Formats: sequence, C-alpha cells, structure tokens
Amino acid sequence: MVSSASPAELRIAYLSLQAVVQGQDTWAAVLEVIRGMRAAGCVVDEWFVEYKAGTAPSPLTRLLAMWRVQRRLVRHLGDYDALYVRGHVLAGYASWAARRRRIPVIVECNGSFEDLFVAWPATRLARPLFEAIGRSDLRNADAVIAVTPQLAEWVRRETGRLDADVSPNGANVDAFTPMAPRRPGLPARYAVFFGQFAAWQGIGVIIDALATPDWPAGLSMVFVGEGALRAAVEEVAAKDDRVAYLGRLPYAEVAGVVAGAVASIVPMFDLARAATGLSPLKAYESMACGTPVIVSDTAGLADLVTLENCGLVVRAGDPGDLASALRRIVDAPAEASEMGRRGRQAVVERHSWTVRARERLAVIQRTIAARGARRS
Repeated sequence: MVSSASPAELRIAYLSLQAVVQGQDTWAAVLEVIRGMRAAGCVVDEWFVEYKAGTAPSPLTRLLAMWRVQRRLVRHLGDYDALYVRGHVLAGYASWAARRRRIPVIVECNGSFEDLFVAWPATRLARPLFEAIGRSDLRNADAVIAVTPQLAEWVRRETGRLDADVSPNGANVDAFTPMAPRRPGLPARYAVFFGQFAAWQGIGVIIDALATPDWPAGLSMVFVGEGALRAAVEEVAAKDDRVAYLGRLPYAEVAGVVAGAVASIVPMFDLARAATGLSPLKAYESMACGTPVIVSDTAGLADLVTLENCGLVVRAGDPGDLASALRRIVDAPAEASEMGRRGRQAVVERHSWTVRARERLAVIQRTIAARGARRS
C-alpha cells in the first residue's frame, strides 16, 4: 500500500453486493464513478456479485454470492489502500476485515434501512438485527458518503456521527446530450418516463394523468424500462394509441429517446424514501439531455429542480397537477427551451459523474491521509 494519497498511486477495492446490471440505476451509479476515478489515475478493482443472466436468483443464492465475493475480497485486501462499499446491510464482513487490517473503509449510503424491508418484506421479521448491523457498519466506517442531505441527517440520527459527506447522483454528459441521435419511430411530440417500473416511481400517476382533461392534445407518452408495473404499462399501451412502450433499452440508446421529449416525468412519491431525500439518475440524465423535467414535490427532487430552474414541481400523486404541468410546457415552448438549457448547463458544471467521482475521490484521499496521520 502507499502512504501518500495521490490518485495516481491509489488502489481501491469497490464492493457492490447489488448486482451491477445494465438497465438498472446501480449500473450507471457504480460504473460511472469507477470510470471517473480511473480517469483520475486510480486503480479501481470491481468486486461485484454476479448471477446467471436471465435468472431470478433465490434468497439463498443471493446470500451465498454475497458471502463468496466478500470472502475472495478479504483474501486480497492487502493489495488496496481503501475499501469503497456501496452501502449494503450485509457488507459487514469485508468492512470488518478491512478495519482489522487498518485499511480505510468508505461507505456510500444510498438509502435508509427501510429500502431493505420494502425490497424484501420477509426481512422485517429480523428488523432489529438488520438495523443493528447497518448502524454498526455506518458508525464504524472511516467515512460515509450520503447521496442526499436528508440521508446525511438520517445517518446522524441513526449513528450520532456528524461527518457524513454529501455527494448526489449524476449523469454522463457525453452519453446524455441534446445532440443524441433521435431514435426512429418515435411519436412527433411526446413526454417520456424511463427507468424501473416500481410502484413508488409514480407510473400509476402518469397513467391516470392521461385520462384527465388537461392532458395536452397531440402529446404522446413514451415509456422505457421494465419492472413490477410492466403489465400495467403494456395494458395502457394496447388500449391507448397515445402510449408507446419501448421495453428496456441499452444505456447508450436511452438518450436518443429522452433528448427528443417535450418533458421527462419523474413523479416519485414514496413517503418513506422521500423522508431521506431522492436523487434519481433519471432527473440528472434528463437535464443533461436539455429536456425539462417534471418532478414531484419530494425532498431532493423538488430541491434540485427549483434550485436549477430546469422544470416544474407538481404535487406528489396528483394526476391533474401533472397533466397541467405538461400543458404549461407544451404551451410555452420558449420557456421550456430555457428550462432545458439551464438543466444541461447545471449538469455539465455541477452534476456530472466526473464531478461526482472527484467529490468521492476527495473523501477517499482525505480518509487515507487521516488514517496515515493517526499511524504516525
């Protein structure tokens, strides 16, 4: 290991116990940061769980995969200057082993413990245990990076630590650009939703908005992605010729849909998630495409759009308010164009993955330096 904190000399192990699969937010959020760190000169090795393509692994298969990747990593910890963990309640073994070897551990916190219980309801039976493990990992980490200010405050309440850094998600401004080639076969004028079709993403609100009298005439709705509500999207697409469902697209092709949209809709409304702030990639990626965003009035989302003046904020879960916001954008193209321009500029200057990688690398460097100072 090196004693200095020069990026060109650092070796970092990046551990993700969430599968890094294209089409999911984890894929870009992990790989884009790694790419940025490597561009700065770091050696970053990927320690990811992997599952057989096209399968739905059982809970036991997942647990075994998480254990195996950590066990392999622990054998190689001596090769690294720092362990960077994408926060996971079951990543404690690798973190514990790193601390025993006096290797700094940096935990990236993307959500509260409630995320685990929402994704895997059966884990609620052992809620006190999982929460205790999660608190211990956050409390004992050498540094914590939260993706929203509200999440940093949650870390303070749960652990007592006051030093959590804040570094939100971002966008690749080269892939997501207003100049992205338009995908063939799209409607002449449309709004877009892209990402995971989870209930809390607000897809039902979009579907209900289509039936309101304020939905703009001649405006289609394009959905990109898949998930739990896929059947509902397919059903409305079969019945309503204003709706197009494109399925899940490769990362490189999404911008060709987003850049041509009148607006990108991000109507997330889950109250539990909103309490710790939301930092969805789709908001930053839409902004990077120069597309106005319509977001729900939840912490993180509303803050971003209001600060950068790059779209409109609507009442969470209100189809009529969403339809009215779309009408405002359609009826004021010059204003909408300015929203898009400001959004693009904001992401290029302040919210790109390059900026995020530098922010997180600065935390790693500072943490390594602090650990070195304590040793001397």
